[in-house]
Amino acid sequence: MIPALAALKAAAVALLEARGERGLSALVGGAGLELTGPPERWTLGSRAVSASRLALTVDAPAFAALTADAARLAAVREAFASAVRTPETELADLAVLLRLPGAGRGWNQVYREAAPPAAPERPHPDAVLGGAAALLEASGDAQGAAMLRRARLEAAEVPSSGGSALVRCVVRLDPADLAALGCDGERADRLRRAVRSAGTRAAEAVASVELAAALRPLGAAPAPRGAADAPEVRLTRALEARGAVVVPISREEGGPDGGGVELAVVASGELLHIRIAAGPARGGGERGFGVEEIRAMTVAAQDLATPERAGELAALLCGGGLP
Repeated sequence: MIPALAALKAAAVALLEARGERGLSALVGGAGLELTGPPERWTLGSRAVSASRLALTVDAPAFAALTADAARLAAVREAFASAVRTPETELADLAVLLRLPGAGRGWNQVYREAAPPAAPERPHPDAVLGGAAALLEASGDAQGAAMLRRARLEAAEVPSSGGSALVRCVVRLDPADLAALGCDGERADRLRRAVRSAGTRAAEAVASVELAAALRPLGAAPAPRGAADAPEVRLTRALEARGAVVVPISREEGGPDGGGVELAVVASGELLHIRIAAGPARGGGERGFGVEEIRAMTVAAQDLATPERAGELAALLCGGGLP
């Protein structure tokens, strides 16, 4: 405490003692005193005065005693007002502050030292999609979960007038999945809700979730997504290794062959239509692939059970013959 404030507090203590307020005198004697800002210029009739705002910092028992009794607080303020009052000065206000244990000061001095915690980093987009897919799977929508596992997520912060940040999410889906969602609005809404739920954080809210087609350079094939041992992934990789371009056309569940995936393949200058059936392929075919004409064929998922089998089919399709 600076000497001027120490002298001012001593005067208030002596005045309270002289007025018979020994308890209040002892209370103020154990308190801290500080200026809370620059003096204010007041005009009182024909004179101008400098009005000071003071703060009395006390321990918890004294704080409770003063704030619970308006008369005692008024007596302390009147003592300081009398000590401050001169032809040129007045007391603007006396605030009573709680002294923080350990710090020995009021929060008005300590809060600037309390740096806010660093906001956690935004989770990786794949982690958000993984969480959303797991949520859909737990809700019984395995097909929607598979769509998200084949997708990519883009996220960008957008302007916000509130206290928390806002982020816009774009889920880039396989074209066949996006086309299927165009006829299934309920599943599309479930995908949006799952991504919103997985992407929301304490310091950030998801403003919107949009479904869009996956991007790729003109003429380039999409990178296969999903489980590495999925028949579609095996065949796509085997075909691309031989220079073919593979584009998913549709995916479906159920049907005579258990549902499956339809692919458009450009290989050796030809456009081919391949269906990977979840169940056994209908009709006979060379080497168990269920084909006689490769330009339009159905292949059972079990016939792509290993990378070697997928490579054999890719060799047939790309005109390279069987190894």
